[in-house]
Amino acid sequence: MPEPVAEPIKRSIIESAEQRSEQRLGFTARRAAVLAAVVCVLTLTIAGPVRTYFAQRTEMNQLAATEAALRRQIAELEQQKVKLSDPAYIAAQARERLGFVKPGDIPYQVQLPPTEPSPSAAGPQTATAASNQPWYTALWHTIADTPHGPPAPPPPPGPAQVPSPGSAPPNPVSPGG
Repeated sequence: MPEPVAEPIKRSIIESAEQRSEQRLGFTARRAAVLAAVVCVLTLTIAGPVRTYFAQRTEMNQLAATEAALRRQIAELEQQKVKLSDPAYIAAQARERLGFVKPGDIPYQVQLPPTEPSPSAAGPQTATAASNQPWYTALWHTIADTPHGPPAPPPPPGPAQVPSPGSAPPNPVSPGG
């Protein structure tokens, strides 16, 4: 007799074990789903601040590079300020750029005959020197941010012009001071 009673007990034990196994599997699946949801929420919560952190870090690097460039520029300007406070430097620049001469000096200008410019020697400096522009135009070209193109060629030589009795001949040498 113990056998007929044992059979239903065995079945109930097996069924309860299968049921627990299914419950565990369902419980594990639920746990995995909840864990995945928590990970997604945490990822989305952290993504914004992390993106902001990296953007600010990049901006800091750019600002540091800009600051370094500005500091170099300040140093160059300080050196230029020291140079410009020296009267000898200013006099040298006036002689070089403007063609000024000191009182008592004799200025010389060498005028070469016009020649055919070679392609290698053609440049903005030779074109400016060869033109008959006033001194302030040459000065403007040395300090302009964007230099102007070469000047228009001078008009072809025509009949000799006779100056009127009241006009003075043009002075090719700048007055010194």
